[in-house]
Amino acid sequence: MPETITFSEKNKGWTGFHSWIPEAMCRLNNRFYTIKNGQVYLHNDRDNPIRNNFYGQQYNSKITTVLNESPGHDKIFKNLVLESQGPWSAKLKTNYTESTLAKEEFIQKESRQFAYLRKNEDDEDLHGNSAQGIGVISSNSGNTLTFSQLPNIVSVGDVLYQVNGSNNEEIGTITNMANGVITVSAIVTAPVNGYFAFAKKPSRIEGSEIRGYFLEVELENDDTDVVEIFAVSSNAVKSFV
Repeated sequence: MPETITFSEKNKGWTGFHSWIPEAMCRLNNRFYTIKNGQVYLHNDRDNPIRNNFYGQQYNSKITTVLNESPGHDKIFKNLVLESQGPWSAKLKTNYTESTLAKEEFIQKESRQFAYLRKNEDDEDLHGNSAQGIGVISSNSGNTLTFSQLPNIVSVGDVLYQVNGSNNEEIGTITNMANGVITVSAIVTAPVNGYFAFAKKPSRIEGSEIRGYFLEVELENDDTDVVEIFAVSSNAVKSFV
């Protein structure tokens, strides 16, 4: 995907990547102009209250950074703290786990935006409290499956899986359960009698902790006015798993 790269003569380095693609660029009287579709546009116009709008298209700001204190140890990352005027949405990734934060999940504490990290959103991760074994499928008919008993922790809304060798196959989302019988929504994979089954709760809520050597943070902001961000940090503790 093509990008426009900007260079700062003051900083003597490349300072940003941009999605807007001009046909020509020039500087006149210490102002920066570009040409697109035969029209001349003035950049960094402080009289224009709308930011991140180029050639009539609105863009989002994105910043990616890596937090890697004590790089020789696996860590559990507990939160995300932004020294910013306002919240940003975030995509979080380590060498083991991944998660997200919405802008609405941040709260302001003095001059900082603070959010507790949610759990690992990788559906392949069965650690934490997300997975609960049920037992062997005794029989099935249509969208119903029968078991010898149902654990109390399994509930409507969980996703039902069966174990086929080394593969975990999704059967469907639980819509009803009573007296050892589970009803699921539309069948994804046909259940097989004798296969072991387990239920999985939403990974973001019941999954494992966000852990790893490092935490890659991709921040995104869709505000149209001026937004500043000064620092990004996270409280982390050593993992002993």
